[in-house]
Amino acid sequence: MRNFQIRRISVTPMLALASLALMLPLASQAAANNSKTAPNSTAPAPPHVSTGGVTHATATSATLEGSIDPHNLATTYYFQYGATVAYGAQTTPASLPAGSATVKVVQVVTGLQQGYHYRLVATNADGMKVGHDRSFTSSKKKSTFELPRTFKPIQLGGAFTLSGTLTGTGDANRQIVLQGTPYPYTSPFTDVGSPIPTTATGRFTFLVNDLSTSTKFRVVTVGTAPVTSLIVPQQVTVRVVLKVRTSSRRGLVRLYGTVTPAEVGAHVFFQFERPPKTEATPKGEQPTKLENPAKGKDKSERSEEKGPRFLTKFSTVVKPGTKAISRFSAVVSISDAGNYRAFIEVRPGPLVSGHSLSVALRATPTAAKKKKKK
Repeated sequence: MRNFQIRRISVTPMLALASLALMLPLASQAAANNSKTAPNSTAPAPPHVSTGGVTHATATSATLEGSIDPHNLATTYYFQYGATVAYGAQTTPASLPAGSATVKVVQVVTGLQQGYHYRLVATNADGMKVGHDRSFTSSKKKSTFELPRTFKPIQLGGAFTLSGTLTGTGDANRQIVLQGTPYPYTSPFTDVGSPIPTTATGRFTFLVNDLSTSTKFRVVTVGTAPVTSLIVPQQVTVRVVLKVRTSSRRGLVRLYGTVTPAEVGAHVFFQFERPPKTEATPKGEQPTKLENPAKGKDKSERSEEKGPRFLTKFSTVVKPGTKAISRFSAVVSISDAGNYRAFIEVRPGPLVSGHSLSVALRATPTAAKKKKKK
């Protein structure tokens, strides 16, 4: 029987070399492929754009946010915005320097309505990119009218002026109209003139010339869901003219005038405008300044100290004149030099009581002597 000897032959090195030879081309190919699919992050490229959120949203403005990676190229950006995805408006373009870091950008838009779409757009030398569309709703503010609270009476035929502001969402350049109802205020409000637009800040002014009767006014927006202001009452007084001349009787003056329309039988009060009280300061002393002169006094004391501004000195009644006007006249002695006016008291109606302009009068010699003796 033959003896067989088994020898162990190692083939591992040879196989390893063969495998290595086969793998080298594959690795080179993979490296090449990787170099194509994973670009260098510092290489120039179109910007990367992301549309962000909205802050500081008010009735008419908002701050739009976003982020941009310029990809190492100087980049220009802006926001497109509008009521639909068609946009139609954009912010003023701004620029970013070349860089590889993502930068947060913000821009403010104004003159908005209730709903808006927006997106961020950026452009560099390698191309333009747009962010995703987003939308927001501005905070709605209810429209209200801001008007003066008090109005001074005006004389018959005078001009009535009403200025105010319409505040709220979308109230710039909005059509509004003035409406009125005359005394006795039982008829419906009707338009007084044509509608006018508010300004860019909601301001407005109405002017009514030759107002002939006391009237209540209001302002109303034109269109659907109208907004109405509070009622503004404007009183119209009788027109009073006061004149003065020397009387034929020595030491006396004649105060006379007219009332329009005719108010025969109405009372006429000739009133003296009391000058403000001032305390004389002793010679060589400085007047004392008080922080609150009325402090420490009750209401009755303060009321008495102030007193009425006009004091009635004489009175008479209105006499017939013509169909349109009536007349009054009185011959008096003036003891107090100063300003005088004629106040006509009438019954409540389409016109209210009124007074003339003031006229300056000197004290008559006789009256001055009598006052000095007292």
